[in-house]
Amino acid sequence: MRRLRFILGVVLVVGGPSAGILVLRAAVGDRARAQAALVAAADREVEARHAQARHAVEAQVSAAAALEPLAAGLRARVDGATLVDMFENEDWWRPYRGSLPLLRVIADGQPLATRGPAISAAEEDVVARARAQRLASALVHLDTGTFLIAAARIAGADERDPILVLGRPVVVDATAAPPPAIAASPLGERTVVWPVVGVVCLFGLGLVISTRRRPEGAVPLAAVHEITAKFGTPANPRPVVPATPPARGRITDGQAVRIPSAPGVAVAAALAPRPSSDPGTHFGRYRLLGRLGEGGMSEIFIAEAAGVEGFSRTFVLKRLRHELAHHPEAVAQFIDEARMQAGLVHSNIVPVFDFGVVGGEYFMTQEYIVGRDLVKTVQRYYEFTKRSMETRFALYIAHETLLALEYAHTKRDRDGLPMGIVHRDVSAGNIMMSLEGEVKLFDFGIVKARGRSTQTQIGMVKGNTSFMSPEQARGQDVDARSDLFSLALVVYYCLTGRLLYEGDNDLDVLYKAASGPTPKDWEAISQLPRPTPEIFARALAIDPAQRYQSAAEFAQDLAPHINGVKAEAASLIQLLFGDELRREAA
Repeated sequence: MRRLRFILGVVLVVGGPSAGILVLRAAVGDRARAQAALVAAADREVEARHAQARHAVEAQVSAAAALEPLAAGLRARVDGATLVDMFENEDWWRPYRGSLPLLRVIADGQPLATRGPAISAAEEDVVARARAQRLASALVHLDTGTFLIAAARIAGADERDPILVLGRPVVVDATAAPPPAIAASPLGERTVVWPVVGVVCLFGLGLVISTRRRPEGAVPLAAVHEITAKFGTPANPRPVVPATPPARGRITDGQAVRIPSAPGVAVAAALAPRPSSDPGTHFGRYRLLGRLGEGGMSEIFIAEAAGVEGFSRTFVLKRLRHELAHHPEAVAQFIDEARMQAGLVHSNIVPVFDFGVVGGEYFMTQEYIVGRDLVKTVQRYYEFTKRSMETRFALYIAHETLLALEYAHTKRDRDGLPMGIVHRDVSAGNIMMSLEGEVKLFDFGIVKARGRSTQTQIGMVKGNTSFMSPEQARGQDVDARSDLFSLALVVYYCLTGRLLYEGDNDLDVLYKAASGPTPKDWEAISQLPRPTPEIFARALAIDPAQRYQSAAEFAQDLAPHINGVKAEAASLIQLLFGDELRREAA
């Protein structure tokens, strides 16, 4: 045994430096390969950003080329000065006036109206391709800089073979950040490798020395064993939460619970036998009238609270699933949702009225809205009319939802600090229309906000994949502009009766959501009634910096198109669901 230790010690002393050199060489090679991969990924991202910008400009020029006033002016053979005056003053050209400073109208093979830099040979090539293919785009370098231009054939004036050219200035690759440098692996840092090599050599030298004969009576030292955590255990694991609260804060059945105002993991109440969910069953001070459904974390019921002198009121009761009541993380998320939504008081948000524990099960109650969500509304609309929802109704729904989002996005806490709320689940199933034509946003269960006790890990995806923004589908950090992208997908669903992202399975849909609208999607969007193509060109931009920057800005663009629609919306809901909703309200 002593001879074996001697040989091992010599191997460590001699081989340690050689192993260190090999490790350094391998780390340097890995670092170079990783850096090259990052550069390639950055190049692909730039290409994708440019492709997205081209699709947006192509959608705008396609919509503009279909405008009847433009075709009528060409058929009437107005001169170029009159056309330019129309572009600068007429309301029908307002969506394009500020964002697209380069403009050409080419008729009978000659420039008729021009605004912006002089025409170049590259631009003439785009015009020629548009004349042959109906639509073309390219980056061109003009005297005043680089422009992204798109050209399309103008409908309704074919005898003059007219072409419309629109463009906006771009700074090529200016938004592309250089790929981050790859941090050296700890094994590749010479400041780490050589001390490790030194320790190995010393250990080997110790083995050699230990082969010397021990004096009589010497006792070997006992080996010291450290208890190591299971692989994957966090550096600061969450403390184990007792199943029963301390006596001072004990909660009795039916007692209302104050929603915590500071972050922290809730203490689960002692589990009791599961209360019955049959109609007529009492749950604390509520009587369950019927089951509405269930989700991943909660069961949902219609419930009635009774008071003195025959007073009663109907609520929606949301109860944490029985099997999750002893999971601290699930309880904390449920409390987060209740605390968050209880603080949001807005006419377009479904409020939370009560929160408590009954039989060890957490619950909250919300206002009972006599109405239907957009999934059922769009389906019933098609059943009645055999066509998709009219544009003004879809834009009204979006406008009212944007008022709710603007309120939530700009909400501040008691200290006046922004709460940073992002809904993260704006979808057709979470927007409701009431019998009175009101629009309500609900389900803040996976909301992102400063101060929440439960946080989504980086790379984790939460939400409805069919209505996700690209950054949310990629598991990246999201802000308020992600909700605006999701709402635009809701509008598309209302207008077409189908989802923009469709696939054979959730993973396929998630991949499409992470990529954003395709050229085929943009072609379909360009065929929608005005002004939706122009709105989608901004709201569905892959780069959040190119979208509407706030819900208020988005709502401002919709406001001119929804005058008087609320009364029509109320009549529409009564037509579609009137009898059954009146029975529910009775």
